[in-house]
Amino acid sequence: MPYIAAACVKALIIACLTTVILLFAISFVMYKANPGENVVSLGIIFTYILSCFLGGLYLGHKMDKRKFLWGLGTGLCYFTVLILLSAAVPVGAWMDIQHLVTSCILCLGGGCLGGMLA
Repeated sequence: MPYIAAACVKALIIACLTTVILLFAISFVMYKANPGENVVSLGIIFTYILSCFLGGLYLGHKMDKRKFLWGLGTGLCYFTVLILLSAAVPVGAWMDIQHLVTSCILCLGGGCLGGMLA
């Protein structure tokens, strides 16, 4: 059981570190090029998917059975962390229900895909 918990924490750390790196890259591009709102939105969507994918891929490699469910769990944990961190900042524009559901689906889908391909 401690092995599973450690693997889950490592998968979440991988997803969060990927997010930090990609968000720094997006902010650098915004600083240098001023790309526009659509490009930034696509970058954030890509960040959600890739972060959860890598976390799900890692956890899927560590688990023997039902890898897609472990990836789905990684996406759910990532989304939970995302919501908790967002609650710490003043309410932003993405906190409406449509953006919340879309973000949840992206995180779950990315994690599940990573687990399936593990």
